[in-house]
Amino acid sequence: MINNQSGFTILESVTALFILGLLLAISGYGFNQVIPRLRLEGAVQTLVSDLRSARMKAIGRNCYYRIQFFPDQEGYVIERASESGPSRWPGQPEGLARQFSNPAGPYYQPRVDLVSSSRDPVFSPRGTALGTTLVLRHTGLQKVITLSSQGRVKVE
Repeated sequence: MINNQSGFTILESVTALFILGLLLAISGYGFNQVIPRLRLEGAVQTLVSDLRSARMKAIGRNCYYRIQFFPDQEGYVIERASESGPSRWPGQPEGLARQFSNPAGPYYQPRVDLVSSSRDPVFSPRGTALGTTLVLRHTGLQKVITLSSQGRVKVE
């Protein structure tokens, strides 16, 4: 007599489920470690893109541009120099204010802190800049963004 029963025993099923659960638990823990890094990288990429964009606008429109930082609000705004009045600043804001702490805004990056800015960078029509150093932080991770006087952006 031949026994043609096929399938898994209960012991094999329990062992497979245990291994699968263990793998999911390990990967879930690793994923929670990746999220802060991804949020910080997103904020850094947004800021670097805006620095480069402000420089290109200054060159293309032949006027001064500035990025004014508000560390207490975790954000910044891009401004074009005022064409009237004794001073260039305050200028005319261009686009939305970038706030990492505003959940309703498109630039929201929870718990990303704009820790420091040595000064607000100003871009001239020649592409040069008033250099600055910026620090962004998220739960122990930190990125330093340096803007040189030639307008080059470096992320460390």
